[in-house]
Amino acid sequence: MSTALRLVSTAYGQVVRLRNRGYDAGWFKVQCLERPVISVGNLTLGGTGKTPTVIALGKMLQGAGYSVSVLLRGYKGRHRGGPLLVSDGRRIRTDSKLAGDEALVIARHLPGALVTVGKDRAGAGRWIESRGAADLHLLDDGFQHRQLHRRMDLVLVDVTNPFGGGRVVPWGQLREPPEALRRADAVILTRTRNGQDYDGLTRELRRFNPDLPCFRSTQVLEPVARGMAREERVAAPLAGCRALAFAGLANPNQFFDSLRQRGVELVQTLPFGDHHRYSTRELSAIGERCRELRVEAAITTEKDAENLPAASLHPQALRVLIARVSFEFVGDGLRDLLLQALDEESR
Repeated sequence: MSTALRLVSTAYGQVVRLRNRGYDAGWFKVQCLERPVISVGNLTLGGTGKTPTVIALGKMLQGAGYSVSVLLRGYKGRHRGGPLLVSDGRRIRTDSKLAGDEALVIARHLPGALVTVGKDRAGAGRWIESRGAADLHLLDDGFQHRQLHRRMDLVLVDVTNPFGGGRVVPWGQLREPPEALRRADAVILTRTRNGQDYDGLTRELRRFNPDLPCFRSTQVLEPVARGMAREERVAAPLAGCRALAFAGLANPNQFFDSLRQRGVELVQTLPFGDHHRYSTRELSAIGERCRELRVEAAITTEKDAENLPAASLHPQALRVLIARVSFEFVGDGLRDLLLQALDEESR
């Protein structure tokens, strides 16, 4: 099996390299939007924190006076047509079943931003621009989406698993070889911790791009309690809580470890597939397991909460705590770089 995976991985890596050479040489058409595009992407399969990074960048740019559009593919959503407006900046106009959980989380946390999903993200961007509604676009999961020209390519590197095992899928977790960092404008190290030294990782990344700016972000867990039947949200502490945790993420263990670091006593963890949409039966089973373990609550992520069947959860039957994952950038270097690039674009 490992030999077969190695062969497929090698072949896939060569295809990716040829595709990138085609774009570099101008053989493939690249579409341009009138407004600048800032891409947020990664090298590995999921789990690097694109959603909280897009939210943090959106807030940063809104704070600098820019009106923001966010363009997403709508992964795992059912929408298959033209541009779907998830948020018009004032209210959310659809649900996660159509748009996907990531789009809903971004829309909830970026009031004032236009959030749009569609397979043709260039078309979605033109649709937004035809309404004169945004100064710039944030392209979610855009590093490999080379069909759309971008002003800046920001690449996220999770310090807990920076190179995805060092192998291209399916043998490893790399979506493309590390030399792709040559086209990155900056790297954001995600899930860094204060007091830790990341100079070695920075040197490793700069082997592929010697002048690559590297910035840091830290992860923050913000607890929220949610009574699903009435959509209630009230503050609820995590530290000292004895709980079961469940999550449908690309890297659920990272989330579970973060809860432990916050002082949560995890009696059991239940990983599900990435973007898993929970059934009533599964939620009933989680509730029964909580009763068997005599734990206070079940804890999940905000993205998972978008995929829960709300009508099946009654606060008295199952107390679900939602851990909101947010990122904070260390220092002002990234903000300065972005604003300088946008200023140059406007001249």
